Order: sequence, then structure tokens, then C-alpha cells
Amino acid sequence: MSERKRHVRTVLKDLLNRYIAGDTDSKERQFVEFLYDAMERERELHTDTDTDTDRVGVEIKDRVHRHIKKSTVILYLPKIWYAAASIIILLGIFISYRVVDNSKTSDKVLQVINHNPSLIIGKEKRFDLLDTLPQGAHYTTINAEKVLALSTVANGTNLGKLRIENPSKNVFSVLLDDSTQVWLNYLATIELDPDFNRSNRSVHITGEVYFDVHKQYSAGKRVPFFVRSALQTIEVLGTKFNVNTSANLEENVSLTEGSIRLTHNQYGTQVLIKPGQQAFLGKDKPKILLIQSKNIEKANAWRKGLFCFDNERLAEVVLEFEQWYGTPIVIDPKIAGLPITGIISRYESISEVLAIIKMTNNINYVEKKGTIYVKEANP
Repeated sequence: MSERKRHVRTVLKDLLNRYIAGDTDSKERQFVEFLYDAMERERELHTDTDTDTDRVGVEIKDRVHRHIKKSTVILYLPKIWYAAASIIILLGIFISYRVVDNSKTSDKVLQVINHNPSLIIGKEKRFDLLDTLPQGAHYTTINAEKVLALSTVANGTNLGKLRIENPSKNVFSVLLDDSTQVWLNYLATIELDPDFNRSNRSVHITGEVYFDVHKQYSAGKRVPFFVRSALQTIEVLGTKFNVNTSANLEENVSLTEGSIRLTHNQYGTQVLIKPGQQAFLGKDKPKILLIQSKNIEKANAWRKGLFCFDNERLAEVVLEFEQWYGTPIVIDPKIAGLPITGIISRYESISEVLAIIKMTNNINYVEKKGTIYVKEANP
């Protein structure tokens, strides 16, 4: 067995064990169940492979069964057993090249399971930023925060596009070659144009990203910095602002200091944003909504690993929890408008966060089959 196949086997077994123990997030659970569905499809298409795959399944059946019997996760035992058995069966299919080419499958599997920030250069080179750094990159400390300094990595057109992904729930900060600092929230990405340098600054983002753009001059003139997303193009000179593109049909920008010019990519409409203002763009709405923002502190909070709510409706609060923890939440309409104010640490468990809100508000919650139900405690 090659080292690559051995690594895939190790990663899948680790995922299986955490799935059985109930210690996986929603994306990992979906991945396990995808493997189960794929196994069923493979059996229908290749009945002559049953002997090999069944042998692999029987080989680990006893181990899985013993593991499940020790588990305290009772509600999910039937699904866990079938998914656990199927993941090893599929592993046999992967190794014998019966599903798709192994080299391509391994990359996809590892990309789904890897939760560390990654740096991708061009189309081929990928670096786990908590394990290996490319030449020219190093970590530094800014205001007691660990920051990845790209330094000369971003220089030159021969590298192709440079992309950073953050699948981790820990905020990841990067110092670009022009001394601009960015913070990537959970599932955020930033991609630098191939010719990004101190006199030609343009990036593309997805998710939520905070910018502290460094002022640059060329021939006595300021060099603009462009942030592009699916719906908008932001032009800045030197400023601090937060961009959130997490919603499918809407994006927003909150400005901390300086000024920025925002252009709707589809309709060409523009606004000039001042400190303390927030702009909203809709996919099918040519008009850009501009309001006085209450979310400045919210942007500062998430960079410190905190939830921040300022008189927000409980319905909006639980939606943010739902997105962050990947856990569906059903709220009683009677308390949907309950105002919530406060700063809460982003605890590992959603129950810890809800317990704090419960302490200061008349609510109660219960979890049933993976869904949390929130209702009034004393109606």
C-alpha cells in the first residue's frame, strides 16, 4: 500500500471513530452519509464486487459493533452502524480503484476532512498552514496575535494565483506583502491576483473577512486596494472595514474608519461609505441600502472569538448559532422577537452558549434527534 493510500485509510478511520462518538460537525456527518449512499450505488452498478467489499465489511463488523455498544450516543445507533460499516467498505472500493481514480479521490477526501487553514499556490501546491509553510512565509506577532506574514511569497507573476482558505473555527490572520492585514472568519477565503504587489493590489473573497488596509504610494499618489466578491467591488485607499458575503443572495460591508467606494457588480450602482455606516447589497436589487451600523463591535468581536449582540431579535441570534455550530434550531414564534444584548464566548458546544442566554432570559431549550427546540420557559 502506498503512503498516500495509507494516509487516506488513517484519515477515514479517524473520521469513523469520531462519527461513532458523536464528535463530528454537520459537514463531516454529511460526508459519511454521502459515502453510504455511494456504496449503495456502487453495489447496484457492480454486483460482481460484492465478494471483496463484503469481506472488508465483515472484517470490521465486530470492531464497529463493540465500539457502538460502548457509545453513549443512543439515538443514532442504527444510522451509525450502517454508515460505519459502509465507510470501510467504500475504503476498500477506493483502494481498488472501483469508484474513481484514487489520486483525485484522495485529494477530495483530505480536503473535506482537513480543518486547518490552507495556502494554495497556482493549481497544484497546497500547504497546511499549521504544519508546513512555503518559502518566503513566516509567522509573526502583531498586538499579541499570531499572524502569517506572506512576505515575498506574494511577489512575482510566476506563482499563479495565491489563495488562503480557513475551514477552521479559529480566526486566521494574514499579513499581505503590502502590509495590509486581513482576518478570515470560519469558512472564509481570500485570493490574491497573480500580479499582486505594493503597486497593484486586488483580492477576491468569500465569507466574512476583516481588512486593515495599509496606505501605499506610487509616484506621489495613493495606490488603491480592491476587494472583489460575487456581488460587489470595493475600492479603498487606507482603511478598516468588515465584509460579509456568507449569505447566498445578500452581502454587507461595515466601515470602521476611513472611507470606501462600493460598486454593485451587476447593476453598476455606487455608494461612498463613511465610518459607522453599513451597506447592504442584494443579488436582484440594484439599490444599495446604506444605514448607520450597529455591527462595528460585532466585527471586532468575531476576530476575538466572541459573539456580540446589541438588542438583536432572538430569531436572528439563533440563526447565527445555527450557522456557526451547524445545528438546526427551531424557535417558538412567541419569543422570536425577544431582544438579546451581550457578548458571549464562542464555546465549543452550542448548549453552553444557550445555557448562558437561558440564565438571563425566560427561555428553555431541549435537543431531540439533533435538532434544538427553543421555547418560553414560563409562558
